[in-house]
Amino acid sequence: MKHFKVRLSLRYKLLILLVSLPLITLGLYLVMATDLFQQDKVAYVFDSSATVSRSLATQTRMEMHSAYGSLRSIVENFNFSGGAFNPIAQRLFEKNDRLLAVTLVRKDKNGLYVTLGKLERDEASAKLIADSKMIAQIQNPAVQNGAAILSVESTSDQVLLAYRLGEATDTHHMLILSLYRASDLRNAFAMVGMYKSIVYSKSASVVIGASDTETRDVPLLAKVFNDKISEGTGELKLTDARSYLVSYAQVGLGDLFVISQVDKSKALKAVDVLVSKSLLFFAALLATTLLISVFASNQLTSTIRELFEATKKIGQGDFQVNVRSNSSDEVGGLAESFNWMAAEVSRLMTETAEKARMASELSTVKTVQETLFPASTAEFGEYKIEGHFEPASECGGDWWSYSKIGNKVFLWIGDATGHGAPAALITSAARSAAAVIETMPGVGPGHALTVLNSAIYQTSKGQIMMTFFIAAIDLDTNVLTYACASHDPPFLMRKSGETMKKKDLVPLNEVNGPRLGDRPDFKYEETHLQIQQGDMLFFYTDGIVDVQDQAGNKWGERIFLRNLLESANKLEDETSRIKFMVDKINTFREGTELIDDVTMVMCEMNRKVA
Repeated sequence: MKHFKVRLSLRYKLLILLVSLPLITLGLYLVMATDLFQQDKVAYVFDSSATVSRSLATQTRMEMHSAYGSLRSIVENFNFSGGAFNPIAQRLFEKNDRLLAVTLVRKDKNGLYVTLGKLERDEASAKLIADSKMIAQIQNPAVQNGAAILSVESTSDQVLLAYRLGEATDTHHMLILSLYRASDLRNAFAMVGMYKSIVYSKSASVVIGASDTETRDVPLLAKVFNDKISEGTGELKLTDARSYLVSYAQVGLGDLFVISQVDKSKALKAVDVLVSKSLLFFAALLATTLLISVFASNQLTSTIRELFEATKKIGQGDFQVNVRSNSSDEVGGLAESFNWMAAEVSRLMTETAEKARMASELSTVKTVQETLFPASTAEFGEYKIEGHFEPASECGGDWWSYSKIGNKVFLWIGDATGHGAPAALITSAARSAAAVIETMPGVGPGHALTVLNSAIYQTSKGQIMMTFFIAAIDLDTNVLTYACASHDPPFLMRKSGETMKKKDLVPLNEVNGPRLGDRPDFKYEETHLQIQQGDMLFFYTDGIVDVQDQAGNKWGERIFLRNLLESANKLEDETSRIKFMVDKINTFREGTELIDDVTMVMCEMNRKVA
């Protein structure tokens, strides 16, 4: 490790930093304090003003919705044939004491609105709802936007409401005009305080709150809002030359907005007080920082210095280091973490060496296991054999082979419990026993399984077992003899028509026995069947149906058999068929790891020897 020379101690760097940082902060604050506090206050006022606008917009919308619900119930009971409100409508009107007058109008053939019917609570209400100036002011906004509202300036608690029934383009649309008592709404806009608010309509200007806002300021206030968004804020200079903070919110009915304004100079009076108090606070902070910095720099850097020295020892290969720290903060935690890291590095280096040794041994086991398998392709007279094996890990627990004993061709396939090195050892024992069995003249599959069972039991002592299937084909008579030790039964594939179907898959399951290594003295039975020209035999292990895709779905027996039949019907030889099955499995897997070893063998009686 290259020697590193410390030029300026971290202790002094930290002391300089802790002292200079408040000084720089205070200097910047003196320049920017007023502006920052002002921006913060403006943001606060905007937020408060927006809340007021939003609240008033909600109150206006709810008031209009409530009124519309009452009016609709009354209009639904209007008798168009008689041209009057029926008794139900009159009772609903009389029951709702907030409704002072209701008028239903419709355009005639000349385009003029004519009254269809009306309900009035008293003479004063009838006079107000018949005010042509107010009707003219509210009529067009209601037609264009579906709903409109207008405060009745001659009263303190009443508004004029208008709702359109039907589309504006419909020449027969109707309008509901209503004189409505809205004391809470009028009072909300009449409240005297920091915020002055109005309800503004683009088509009718100020409709509520005009008494609180100069009418000449309305065009300037209207410039602040954007039709594309429901609410917003802005700053404007009105006709009195003072700046105002303005917020707005859409009511959600017609083209109505609630606009609230605040005098900026009044809203920012607290800024000067905040600045002066902040200066006193930072003066006290600077004095405190000077005292703390001296103590903190000594406390923090002592442990860091020890860590620096310890890293040099680590670089030299000495992992037996221990950094002491009396602090319970992050630096103390760093020292503890460093001590733990040094111990872990030492442990991991030992484990890495051990894993490298085990990986080398597994590689050797894999190389040895590969010698247990025969060549993937073989021919014996009329019979051609093709096999495939793919382990789920470095070493597999499947084994298959073929051999000729006398005038018989033997086919061997087995699957040990699990996979990996232990299962690979059992397959080695099976291969060794098979080599001995191949020297026995006249041996049959049943006796061969019995000998294999004894060998596997003696090897694993019942801890690891193996399913197995042995078939022997007499090359003279084409008689197949087989025996099974709980292995998935192979299929005899015999065409009964132009194409092979599922019914043509005959499982070889006439005889069966326990797994090899389960019961040491078991005698396995065997049975016979006749092989015909064109018959195929398919042997496999259960790993083929357990293949999974990336979503965890299994290939399954249904898909497996469908692809097996497709390979038999579309392809002409065993090599192509096995390759077809392997490709289908790999496509389904999409690169996921195998759960279990995959082994498959196909044998076909497909040619005649001259």
